[in-house]
Amino acid sequence: MNIIETRRLHKHFGELHVLKGIDLAVAEGEVVAIIGPSGSGKSTLLRCLNFLEMPDEGSEVLLDGEPIDPARNNLDRVRERMGMVFQHFHLFPHKNVLNNITIAPENVKGMPRTKAKEVARDLLAKVGLPDKEKAWPSQLSGGQKQRVAIARALAMDPEIMLFDEVTSALDPELVAEVLQVIQDLAAGGMTMVMVTHEMGFAREVADRVIMMDDGLIIEQGDPAEFFASPTEERTKMFLSQVLHA
Repeated sequence: MNIIETRRLHKHFGELHVLKGIDLAVAEGEVVAIIGPSGSGKSTLLRCLNFLEMPDEGSEVLLDGEPIDPARNNLDRVRERMGMVFQHFHLFPHKNVLNNITIAPENVKGMPRTKAKEVARDLLAKVGLPDKEKAWPSQLSGGQKQRVAIARALAMDPEIMLFDEVTSALDPELVAEVLQVIQDLAAGGMTMVMVTHEMGFAREVADRVIMMDDGLIIEQGDPAEFFASPTEERTKMFLSQVLHA
């Protein structure tokens, strides 16, 4: 069953037509990697899935087969079902690691503080940071901050995780620790949509790779086949640039 789907998804920013009629369906438990050049609409697509950007009129985003109507659906409830992790962490600098993770479950879901702390500690262990609960974000490396950001998103017990270039702001030696956490989530059956420039990771972890260019999905397929024999010239050109950079 498709857990999230888009139909005729368009997005304009003024005169700029960023998404040009995207049809995308993601099955429950599927891991989808979205690749493509800068400016192709990848991050905008991700942000439209949970209405951080409002799709144009006539576009549809469906969750469990039901269209989401911003005028009638509570978008906060929709977003609770989709955890999102950004390129630049967005941790609260004035809160320690534990409080960064507990704030949303307590304030949005009404989870008791003792339970929220228990969940947060379990998640910190899951992302390999059990000893960092009292640390401040300023005391963490970039990779540690990103793992805390993943734990914070997971604390809301989402059905889908959205990752927007989560390793692109990290030093190369820190990338592997973040990708390992995502790989563990994939192995656990989490539905994920990832915008990424880590081609090796996409090949190993994704069930499907999607190539976007100029606001369109131009090619998609099984990772092994996609990387070994892409059919579109634009895909071939892009892969030759990024794989041999």
